[in-house]
Amino acid sequence: MLPPRSQSQHVFHLLAAGKTNSRQAFTLSVRSGQWGEPNSSEPGVRSGAGRESKQKLSETLPHPMEQPLLLAAPDRPGGGIQLSPRGLEALRALSAPVHVVAALGPPGGGSVFLMNQLAGPGCGFPGSPGLWMRIRPHPKWPDRDLLLLHAGGFLGGKEPEDGAGLQLFMLQLLLASVLVYGSDDGGGDAQDQLELFTYAQTVLHHLRLLDEEDEDEDPLLRFVLPPFVWSLRSTALAPESEDVLEAEDHKLEAALGSPLGPIARFVLMLFPEQKLFRVADSNAGGLIQLCTYLLRCDPKTEPGGAYVGGAYLAALAERVVDAMQGDAVLRIGRLCQEAKEIAQQETGDKWPEDADFWQDDTFLKNKDTSDTIPQPDDILQATTSLWHDDTDGDTPLQPEDVAWVEAPSPHPLSPMPAPLCLVDNSDGNKLSVNPEALAVLRDITQPVVVVAIAGPYRTGKSFLMNRLAKQRTGFPLGPTVRAETKGIWMWCLPHPSQAGVALVLLDTEGLGDPNKGDNSNDAWIFTLALLFSSTLVYNSMGTIDQQGLDQLRLVTELTNHIRVRVDDPDPAAEFSRVFPSFVWTVRDFTLQLREGKRLLTEDEYLEDALRLKPGNGRMVQERNEMRRCLRAFFTHRKLFVLERPTADANLARLEEVREDELQPRFRQQADAFCQHIWEKAPVKMLPGGRQVTGTMLASLVEKYVDTIVKGKVPCVESAVTALARTRNTEAVAEAVAEYRKGMEQDLVLPTDSRAVLVDVHRRWERRAVTLFLSHAFADNERTYQCQLMRELEAAKEEFCRRNEEASEQQCQKVLRELWQNVERRLQCGDYAAPGGAQLFQDDLGYVLEKYKWWPGKGVKADAVLEVFLREREPLAQALHATDAQLVMMERQREAAAAKEAAAREAEVACLKEQQRSLEEHCRQLEQRLLEEQRLRLKEQDRMLEHRLKEHQTLMEEGYKHEAKAMRLQIERLREEKKSIKKHSWITSGLGMLCSAASLFLPGVVGKVASFASNLVQRML
Repeated sequence: MLPPRSQSQHVFHLLAAGKTNSRQAFTLSVRSGQWGEPNSSEPGVRSGAGRESKQKLSETLPHPMEQPLLLAAPDRPGGGIQLSPRGLEALRALSAPVHVVAALGPPGGGSVFLMNQLAGPGCGFPGSPGLWMRIRPHPKWPDRDLLLLHAGGFLGGKEPEDGAGLQLFMLQLLLASVLVYGSDDGGGDAQDQLELFTYAQTVLHHLRLLDEEDEDEDPLLRFVLPPFVWSLRSTALAPESEDVLEAEDHKLEAALGSPLGPIARFVLMLFPEQKLFRVADSNAGGLIQLCTYLLRCDPKTEPGGAYVGGAYLAALAERVVDAMQGDAVLRIGRLCQEAKEIAQQETGDKWPEDADFWQDDTFLKNKDTSDTIPQPDDILQATTSLWHDDTDGDTPLQPEDVAWVEAPSPHPLSPMPAPLCLVDNSDGNKLSVNPEALAVLRDITQPVVVVAIAGPYRTGKSFLMNRLAKQRTGFPLGPTVRAETKGIWMWCLPHPSQAGVALVLLDTEGLGDPNKGDNSNDAWIFTLALLFSSTLVYNSMGTIDQQGLDQLRLVTELTNHIRVRVDDPDPAAEFSRVFPSFVWTVRDFTLQLREGKRLLTEDEYLEDALRLKPGNGRMVQERNEMRRCLRAFFTHRKLFVLERPTADANLARLEEVREDELQPRFRQQADAFCQHIWEKAPVKMLPGGRQVTGTMLASLVEKYVDTIVKGKVPCVESAVTALARTRNTEAVAEAVAEYRKGMEQDLVLPTDSRAVLVDVHRRWERRAVTLFLSHAFADNERTYQCQLMRELEAAKEEFCRRNEEASEQQCQKVLRELWQNVERRLQCGDYAAPGGAQLFQDDLGYVLEKYKWWPGKGVKADAVLEVFLREREPLAQALHATDAQLVMMERQREAAAAKEAAAREAEVACLKEQQRSLEEHCRQLEQRLLEEQRLRLKEQDRMLEHRLKEHQTLMEEGYKHEAKAMRLQIERLREEKKSIKKHSWITSGLGMLCSAASLFLPGVVGKVASFASNLVQRML
């Protein structure tokens, strides 16, 4: 006998092994007293099979947790929650994909019991306050992990809205791939128990999807929140209500009564899917269905649709808790993006790089894992069997059936062998864009870090950019006073320190070249460098003195060359929002960074140079205005000073100078500059926080240059709007294409019901919207999302129409096939006889019955059948009229035959009664004789046992003669026992009874002999 705890954990094992039925298994679990809150201190059974499995899995999977680990706990002094370092460490060990099942509910609601069933052997989840976790290999995919999260101490909505309970719920909600609320029906209206889930109505107050405020974004939350499952514990289930629930695929909306409570309305509005599973104490079926559904749910993904691992989950947990400490609204998009970046930095992992990443053999081979991995004696074995036994009556969901929607993967970036001219101004200072360079940019679907360098000509800008590219050659270096770079040159490379990001280096034409003769050229080149870049490097020589500041006079003229908004009367006020970070490099710097006796940092030197100077003179005011502009426009500023790189004699051949020929101090300073750019230079962003890809940058380049060529002032808002218009249109098309592809892949037309099509539609609609939102931006009026909704609805209606057409064709084909036999009988005249109309009705009924159960008819089954029957109604009426005359004659013949049959039946009934009487007497006599035989054999055995003991005693005492005589008695008794075992005396008695019966039961005279013979044969 197993201890109680072990019994509970063996429920699914017994079901899977076929050793008991569901009622027995569930009764065993309930009797063990494990439905409610468990005794967390009582250890579970660790079977040998479980240990063997864990040993074999240890090479590839985290060691399964034998007891819950605290992830987050209430921080009583602060009123919030704090994360456990051990819990975060355990999370970070998980690799993608991870299935995260989170549960909460009031005590006794069954959430703890459910999580313990999913977790298998080990200590159960405690009921103490906090967010507890256990990690197990997934029972269907052992190379994935199953993360179980349970919020202990949930009091059914009695906590204050700003307390630790709410924060634990928010953390659970954002980490989960499926959320379970467990409650007891309380013996009353079950819907009242759902109204205790008061945290649901707080979600809209604490969660937002986007950074910008949008009153209409509430419905968008459903695309990032997990499915919601209500596990309702009941003392008993009404079969009819359970049948209705299963028929509606356990949809919560179908089970709720009217009117809906406020919590029910919030749940239906917020969560993408809402399910209800009723679990009764007397039946394990509901529990098995619930566990099967939870294990089939999708793994955890980030908003873009890509699978995530433990590093992402740990980073997201930290960011969420930090944000909640500030009592701020949680911006899901920003938090998820930050978590993604942190996870990439910590692990160095790359996110999926092509759409087939999740379609490899690891996840898509439909193999029986129980053949290769010993199953522990717990939920792992039981739930594995559930996948193959089709417990809930539906076809088990195979891994091949699961399609994951991701943003189109960025192509791996190949470094350009040499820079290309991006913006050319060699044709009389007229700007033009190089199509070849644009094509290179358009092929870059990754986010880009754009570093542009500007400054006076012949100051070594190209040399610095070559070092950023980790090359000695690339951007041309000239040995003369003539400027080498014309226009803006581009070099695209993989980012040296950020995976999945491209580094775009822009080398610009030098400012102040006397050979150009047109200062407007400098202004436009500098303007384009600002607009293109995410980091602008300004390169100058000597020191930051008055002359150096004068060279930056273009900054004060930017209001004439750039507008942020179309109708902005003060364009300078918005520059800081769109301008890049600013890095100033001062070349050939020979001064000491010192102010009096105090040493200055480079940044302090820069800020001191930008400090406003006293005075009212025109020059002072102009330079102060330039300082104000630099400080106002560039909020992120950095300075690097670099000494002369090498001896004067080598300056003319810098491309040929070896690294060891450069001054050590210069190498150190240049390396610090490059390291700062590689590590700190941000990705190019659009207003609103949208990352810019190479494709998007190409569009911006075209737009800005075209505007300047037309003699207009480039406007950031107009460029972004035009880019958004193009990109959002493409995003709609891509999302609709993804939807159509998924529907074509998952739908087998015709479907059994419209609900099947709608379920597939909802799944792919959600993924299409996720894909659209991952690409679309600046859709403030939701114009393109509304367009997407219209196109998805139109596509759905098209699939519905195709579904109906396929159903109609299939139904007509089935009816033609079934009607062939009726058609043959019509031609042969089988129905032109008495009863022909009924025969026709019977054949028609057979056709209808076969049609009813014919699989795959689809949604038009009833409509097609109605037309079919209406067309054949005249035939049925004609056959009925003909048959009426034939039936009248047939009835007269039947009446005469009925009288004769009644007489025969009476005689047969009499014979049957006589035979029954004889059989009853024989049965009772047989029982009596067998009982006498048993008693006589028992007496013989007793006497034999006594004689054997006597014989043994005589032999031991040496009375051999007496023992021999006793032996003869024993043999005689054995012969008598054999005689008693024979049935001859019993058969003789039965034969005498049958002979006597023939004298007074004349009706059985002919059957006595055969009946007696059967009795004798049965006795032998």
